[in-house]
Amino acid sequence: MDQGILQTLRQVKKTISTPTYTNPSTLTLVRENLAPEVTRLVNRETPLRDRLSRVQGNGPAASWNVLTSITNNNAAFAEGTTPTENNASYERRSAVYKELGKKKSITDRMLAAGASFMDQEAEQTEVAMLEVIQDEERLIIQGDLGSNPLEFDGLDQLITTNVTNDANNALGWRTDLIDAEIANLMTNYGVKPTAIYVSYGMKRAINQSLAGDVRVNIDSTNQVGHGVDVTFYQSAIGKLPIIATFAIPEDTTTYPGNTVSDMYIVTEQAFGQQNIYLSELYPLGKSMLDRTGAAINFMVTESLVLVVRGEELCSKVTNIRIA
Repeated sequence: MDQGILQTLRQVKKTISTPTYTNPSTLTLVRENLAPEVTRLVNRETPLRDRLSRVQGNGPAASWNVLTSITNNNAAFAEGTTPTENNASYERRSAVYKELGKKKSITDRMLAAGASFMDQEAEQTEVAMLEVIQDEERLIIQGDLGSNPLEFDGLDQLITTNVTNDANNALGWRTDLIDAEIANLMTNYGVKPTAIYVSYGMKRAINQSLAGDVRVNIDSTNQVGHGVDVTFYQSAIGKLPIIATFAIPEDTTTYPGNTVSDMYIVTEQAFGQQNIYLSELYPLGKSMLDRTGAAINFMVTESLVLVVRGEELCSKVTNIRIA
């Protein structure tokens, strides 16, 4: 098709779909998908949200099968006969989708101050997006449906089988602690963990534990840097990325005079499928709302829930001393 015709069609489509914001009757709940825009946000500080897979959901709740038992008997059988029949057991689980969102307003005074509506809308939209995705990051760890029915459960609530309390051990962060948790998951569940989630304070403790072994740190431009940034843990099963997030809190009150934090050794994929993922009923998007008084309103929302198919394939170590 001729490029001139294509440009004309785009302009007509834009004219039809763009509401006249001075007329409240034109503001409709047509959602604008913001998911592609999230990657353009700088300093969003959402490493877990960025890392986990997002799976399209449907219905009022996400549902999935969990393998609860499997028979590991000898598979050998005699020629001319049939193998022994052993059926695995499954349990059906579900989790209700939860809504996250922020409402923003653009007042007549803001518009009269000089900035255009489109500029104001863009700025407010970016702020709302950051607020929503950072709270999603927090909920991935700290979400607690029991304390707040509007939240979904995060890893802190979902991981219940393999939990070790380090109880402010004076040794603090140490390799044998990680090795023991990895060995447990490998030996008893047959899985290889894929990542280690820590707080920023624990990441500093890990860095400092190796700082004395680093004499010179030179980057690709031959600039000398001070300090060390440990990005992965070299385990018996290979490299595990160490991912620091603000969502994991640091506790300064339980053990006065010391700071402790939790560590999560997670298996994000196992047995050919996602073990930890976000089931998304609808993605991050923006909807215009009716005008109220001297303000034009819109909201940025999403609906999702954290799914952990097998929490026993993950490990949590609590109260590790980091300072």
